[in-house]
Amino acid sequence: MKKKINIITTLSIVVTVLGLQGCGEDRSTLYDGSGNKIVSLGKKVSWIYDTTDGKKMIANNFVYIPGGFDVDGDQVPEEGFWLAKYEARETNQTINLDNIGTISDIIRDSFLVYNKETRKFDQQVDINNSYLNIPLSTLQGFSANKVLFSADGTPVSSYSPIEAVVALAHSQVDNARWHITLPSEKQWMQIVQLVINNKENWSGEIGKGKIFQGTTFKAKEKRDFVIANNLLGQDTHVPLDYKVHVYDLSGNLAEWTNGMIAKKDRFLGGDAGEVEYTTLGNDTPKWWIPILNGESVPLTSLYGAGKYYDGSTLNGTTDVLNITGNTGDVDDFAVVARGGSFTEADQTLVGISAAKLNYGPGFKDPTLGFRAASGYVGE
Repeated sequence: MKKKINIITTLSIVVTVLGLQGCGEDRSTLYDGSGNKIVSLGKKVSWIYDTTDGKKMIANNFVYIPGGFDVDGDQVPEEGFWLAKYEARETNQTINLDNIGTISDIIRDSFLVYNKETRKFDQQVDINNSYLNIPLSTLQGFSANKVLFSADGTPVSSYSPIEAVVALAHSQVDNARWHITLPSEKQWMQIVQLVINNKENWSGEIGKGKIFQGTTFKAKEKRDFVIANNLLGQDTHVPLDYKVHVYDLSGNLAEWTNGMIAKKDRFLGGDAGEVEYTTLGNDTPKWWIPILNGESVPLTSLYGAGKYYDGSTLNGTTDVLNITGNTGDVDDFAVVARGGSFTEADQTLVGISAAKLNYGPGFKDPTLGFRAASGYVGE
């Protein structure tokens, strides 16, 4: 009887393994209880960066950002995603704007609005009340070329958020399974948590030294952050000792995410100016501010984390492109700009966690740029 039980158990394991191998490329990678890759049926399987699609992403200067831990406080660990290693560089390949859709289409499909009830960025903009339903090709001043992500050349600046998402929509990694667009706010905070909890990114002890800021764009200045697995959780798509470098997330250009906040929902009312994260009240979700793992008090600009800028007007956020019928402080929504910039006026806002909430989706400025991210790899 004992021999029969062993045979049945063995058959069950083989069937389970075969079933996993038939569930798609990522699922064919098997791991033990410690997150270490194992060999199945005599065939060694790949980490995510060794897969065909992973190699395509790496060849286009994307790196895998590990997950395995809860970012937004819902008790569900996030997966990993691909992030451009560098800020976007413009090419000379223009984008045909004919039949690309309306302003409302772009905003509705490309951005997520903060929801005060869920405390997440999980809503689409109410386009019927907020934006004109006109073809994007008719918007005066709109301009976007295809982009790439390279260490060489000058990063793209003066792209509004809507120009950035159009540029990225036409700059996909050829034949890769993952679609790229602006990183989400949850993804940005996933990066923040991996940065601030890694001693390699501090000039001294974590919480006592200072996080790299990168306030200028000079070759001699440290401009990269080290992103590693197994700091806050284990991502089984990569080895436990996996680490990568990502450049200019702090300093150089501030960067757009796809997160939007209504002017009425800004965390200090939209007229508080520049403040430390320690001044934000209970209405601000803790997952959105820089707090070291196991601590309760947010990091401040003293540690290089950056500040929060709530805007400077109650009338609305600033628009340069005429997407609402007017320009100036007219927009009902802010697109979150992250990371600070190298300009002298922004020195106190520089830092991986810096956030500005006073720019509308049609705002463009030489201090603002962007990079790309994929969705979560399991989505």
